[in-house]
Amino acid sequence: MIKVENLTLNYGNYCAVDHISFFVSQQSGITGLLGPNGAGKTTTMRALTGYLEPTYGSIEIDSIPLNEKTKLEIKRKIGYLPESNPLYSEMLVEEYLEFMGKIRGVNHQTLKESKEFLIETLELKSHLYTPIGLLSKGFKQRTALAATLIHNPSIIILDEPTSGLDPNQIASIRNFIKTLSKHKTVILSTHILKEVEDICERVIIIHKGKIVADKTISELQKSNYRVLIAKSAQNDINQILKKINLISEVKEESIPNSEYKKFICKLKEDNPELLFREIKKYDWDVIEYSPLEKSLEEVFKELTYQ
Repeated sequence: MIKVENLTLNYGNYCAVDHISFFVSQQSGITGLLGPNGAGKTTTMRALTGYLEPTYGSIEIDSIPLNEKTKLEIKRKIGYLPESNPLYSEMLVEEYLEFMGKIRGVNHQTLKESKEFLIETLELKSHLYTPIGLLSKGFKQRTALAATLIHNPSIIILDEPTSGLDPNQIASIRNFIKTLSKHKTVILSTHILKEVEDICERVIIIHKGKIVADKTISELQKSNYRVLIAKSAQNDINQILKKINLISEVKEESIPNSEYKKFICKLKEDNPELLFREIKKYDWDVIEYSPLEKSLEEVFKELTYQ
């Protein structure tokens, strides 16, 4: 569980994170932390993991306030994969995982079991005795992810976890992250919005240091636009729709090889009963009325394009 209240971080006179508050738990599902470059995502993650001290505000991890006295205890609960992986290039993969487990205080038997599980799951067996500096970017990323999870943390914070992986590896890692989220609190930051749509249930969008959205994916993609597909021999549907008080905007589109036309209507309020009461006054042949969902990319651009 992560609880953030009025978190603020300043670099001199520059405010990187400006009084943000949110709550994330295992029940939240995988939470995507999004924002354009410089929005404050990385600063927020570094504060959550104890690498940066807040200028103002508070952070709680599993109901424990984050401060100098509790920082080490809290770090034991967190697995953090930063975008720039802090790998030791001269170490062998197996040595690195052993080292990361030992410095986190994992006992011998638990470390052995954890290594075996992660090596199998992340397909590292073929490169266990390869120096990390000689690995491809994809294998470096999988090694870093294994080190992030070696101590079986209850909270996992991942920054660009699929960077450098091929399409098959990406699918495998995404499925693995979904499995982890059943028992752990997971925050995922990435610029790949399709990845967020595929695996996240909730999204927090940060722009210029402030939270501009904190909703489920489905809530974010809802819009007040509706699609009406209809035809009429007697009426100009476009002109009539524009005169209905419930509708503030209408865009007409032709449908190839069809007598029907598509009308994209922006509603002032979602009241289909009232709308169809108006439509029934006319002899229209209506074959579709449906919500027009926005892509996450469209939502992201609307919230951060300034």
